[in-house]
Amino acid sequence: MKVVLVNPPSPPEFRVSRGLMGGFGMAVNPELLYPPIELAHVAGVLEAEGHEVVIVDADAAGLDPAGACSRVAAEGPDMVVLDSSSTSLDQDLDLAGAVRAATSAKVGMLGSQVTFTPDEIFEGGRIDFVVRGEPELTVRDLARRVVSGEPVGGTPGITWQQEGGDIVHEPEREKIKDLDELPLPARHLLDNQAYRFPGVEGPITTVKSSRGCPLNCTFCGYTLAQGLRFRFRSPGHVLDELSDLYFEHGLRHVVFRDPIFTTRKDRIIAICDGILERGMTELEWQCETAVKTLDAELLAKMAAAGCRHVSLGVESGNDEIQRKHCGNKLSDLDKAEEVFRAARHAGIETRAFCMIGFPEETPGMADETIALVDRLDPDQVQFCAVTAYPGTPLHEMLRGTREFDYATMTGFQALEGNEHMSADEIEAKIREAYRRFYRRPKRMLRELKDPRRLAGRIARYLTLFRRRAS
Repeated sequence: MKVVLVNPPSPPEFRVSRGLMGGFGMAVNPELLYPPIELAHVAGVLEAEGHEVVIVDADAAGLDPAGACSRVAAEGPDMVVLDSSSTSLDQDLDLAGAVRAATSAKVGMLGSQVTFTPDEIFEGGRIDFVVRGEPELTVRDLARRVVSGEPVGGTPGITWQQEGGDIVHEPEREKIKDLDELPLPARHLLDNQAYRFPGVEGPITTVKSSRGCPLNCTFCGYTLAQGLRFRFRSPGHVLDELSDLYFEHGLRHVVFRDPIFTTRKDRIIAICDGILERGMTELEWQCETAVKTLDAELLAKMAAAGCRHVSLGVESGNDEIQRKHCGNKLSDLDKAEEVFRAARHAGIETRAFCMIGFPEETPGMADETIALVDRLDPDQVQFCAVTAYPGTPLHEMLRGTREFDYATMTGFQALEGNEHMSADEIEAKIREAYRRFYRRPKRMLRELKDPRRLAGRIARYLTLFRRRAS
């Protein structure tokens, strides 16, 4: 049968990247456009089953909701599955309802937001099912049922609504144990030339070489979507995907989307050696990881294999917050400083991910984070507002004390204050943190060397706190 997978358009106020924050999505730099790699993984599984698959990426195609609905309806689908995000959920659901009205297809949604708030998603009768958690095998089994004329009910890993209105949560589906059994993502269904990353010349793509993270930071959505256990693709399987995107699709820039890419040093060394052995000498890549998993030797090996940028979870400069909320992954600040220095020595740019607005955080604690960033001296920094996404330990801590508006979950907009700072004061502290970082004389000198990148960062800063229209 024919299946259409949809990455809905972003809201008009800002670009949304739905794969970030563990699938809850996040407002991003308007110059950033990641491919919907989760949908491409689902598509690869469906094609292996013999289905005809189309991916409609509305942002890449420049489609508004009406245009996206028309494009999907024109395909004559038997089943449609839409991605979602917290901050765009209302618009995503409206598109799903429009598609359901315009076609005879079964219509469902996937993503972390709908996984952890599935009941309310059925209000208004806009969808037939929710795919909870890891989507590949659940969507495969749904397609098997739809093509054979069976009801969707009974498929592990979904939530659906009976005719009488009752919501049915089918049993959880186990996480995929052997990721090497999955086909490569179906990049041939994407407009690979459309995707871009600020400061990178030419198209980019993303790769997920592992899933899961045991650190269980209280704010993190990745452990919800991927589990608390690391699951690694073998170096050979990762290299096969890199070879496909490099030689078959002509792509030269890769962003690894693993929560902590360098968890196993031997695996990363094997991937780096394989990149060079397979002749991918023009490949340039970046990753996200933790300070405690890096050293000068590994950074030098990564740089030789094309690594140009590493994003590192710093989160907080306060020891109490590190231990309570951040997996204590930055317990040795001298080690952290050495890693940032070693990266610069190896020719790898660094970005520090930081957060402000933890429940017990005072302005002074936030100042410790700002001071730590000054000490580490990364090439870039990202300050986010602490956000209690549904299902996270942080959400469980705060649930019952406040109501959450999903539309405000942009990653930068403070949802609520804490006992020490109001929401406005948290956002003001984030603005202060950016100003203090980029106004330092040595930082200004670096930024002025690349006026185009500086202009992009200013544009991003001006859109960070933009609100959704009510």
